[in-house]
Amino acid sequence: MFETQMIFAFGLFALGLYGVSSRRDFLRIFFSMEMLLNSIILMLAITAHYLGMTQNIVLAYMIIIIATLEAAAGLLIFAAANKITKVVSPDELNSEKV
Repeated sequence: MFETQMIFAFGLFALGLYGVSSRRDFLRIFFSMEMLLNSIILMLAITAHYLGMTQNIVLAYMIIIIATLEAAAGLLIFAAANKITKVVSPDELNSEKV
C-alpha cells in the first residue's frame, strides 16, 4: 500500500513538473506549481503515516486545504491581471507594454 501511494504522489509530482517546464501560459504554470506543492505534502503525510507518526497528519491536510484556497486566490489574481493586460503567455508579457 505504501508503494502504491508513493507512486501516485510521485506521478502527481511528475505531472506538475511537466506543467511547469512546458511554459504554455500563466494558468498552467500556476496550477502546476500547486500540484508540486500538494504532491510533496502528500508524500510527507504518507511517510509519516507509514512510520507511525500520525499526530501531525492533520497539520499536513490543513496545509493542503490552505494551498487549495491559495490556488483559488491566485486564480482570481490571474483573472484580474488578464483582464487588464490581455496577455496569457509569459513570453508575450515581456514584449507587451502595459
